[in-house]
Amino acid sequence: MHSTLAQPLALFCLLSAASFPVLADSSQNEFSGFIGGGVGVKPKYSGAKENKTDFVPAIKLNYGPLFVGGVDDLIALGWNVAKTESWTFALGVGTNISPRQESDDPHLKGLGDIDVTPRAFTSAIYESDYFKGGVILTQDVGGNQQGFKLASYAHLQWRPTQSLRLFTGPNLSWADSDYMQTQYGVTAAQSARSGLARYDAGAGIEKVGWEAGLEYALTPAWLIGARVNVQHLENHAADSPITEEKGQVSGALYAAWRF
Repeated sequence: MHSTLAQPLALFCLLSAASFPVLADSSQNEFSGFIGGGVGVKPKYSGAKENKTDFVPAIKLNYGPLFVGGVDDLIALGWNVAKTESWTFALGVGTNISPRQESDDPHLKGLGDIDVTPRAFTSAIYESDYFKGGVILTQDVGGNQQGFKLASYAHLQWRPTQSLRLFTGPNLSWADSDYMQTQYGVTAAQSARSGLARYDAGAGIEKVGWEAGLEYALTPAWLIGARVNVQHLENHAADSPITEEKGQVSGALYAAWRF
């Protein structure tokens, strides 16, 4: 299956960001960011009824307008192509380094593994003293039928003290039929191997959720944080025979060194 909308839409967003009149300042070419990690708990796969505990990397390295770090569920190399006091527009490429594997859960037996694939992304993030929100568009560019995905969030944030930041707000993801079929569909061959009913997953809202968290600066160099994300699978994702639990809860505790 191939999306007729996703690639033109992603290209349009990339061109829009690149043509924004205030370009990101590349004159301050120095390293900054943070590096660290922690412990995370999340479903074994999207739709699983059981959770797993993993190491969670926390990394963001900046050199002028270039950066390496997390973008949605990708580890990505990006470029802040445009920046104002409140808006940041970026584009780049990344990958999900741990896509679903058949060995993740007995319920997945016979479905095979989802391949690691490169994904192009573009994002628009708005931040003020009391609000941070954004939209992230990603598109499979590796030819692995993993399609187009839109992720968005809107967080209220506030600082009771200079060292403490609290945030909370909703999130939502929408995906095209290629992405949904790879993640939630069951082909005839997969059905024969797994015993699950054949299922065609179409485009639509994948998940809606609510996230809350905090970050606390122990020192100017050290930061600790925690976050919890409660999500609900929707539409074709919720109705898939792969899905055992529509409600999904994930969380993480982490520490990072800032420089």
